[in-house]
Amino acid sequence: MPRFALPSGEWVELRDPATLRRGDKKRALKMVPIGEDVDLSMATQVEMADGVLAVMITAWSYDLPLPVTAASLELLSMADGDALEENEAIKEAHKVLFPEQPARTEKQVADPLSPTEPSAE
Repeated sequence: MPRFALPSGEWVELRDPATLRRGDKKRALKMVPIGEDVDLSMATQVEMADGVLAVMITAWSYDLPLPVTAASLELLSMADGDALEENEAIKEAHKVLFPEQPARTEKQVADPLSPTEPSAE
């Protein structure tokens, strides 16, 4: 893919989202620290974005290692980080890796064999 210029003047090269594989999803999810003693927080959304960026960035002009972990991404300016997250290829990659689940119908919610309980009203 072509280089994508960032507000700072740096650049990144991104993978084509169509080349993403199941292992990329697993790698992206490893960037999100979730365990029995860890609560989901507002930071979870940023960690998910970092996971997508880590699997999508193939080259960049920063004098930093490529973002195999979040360490390099945490050193980017807010403007560059925001520009990356708003990039159409990154948005598409997020959809490929984490597609939205269809909403359950009323019939599914009322089904006694449904694997989840109906929500409280």
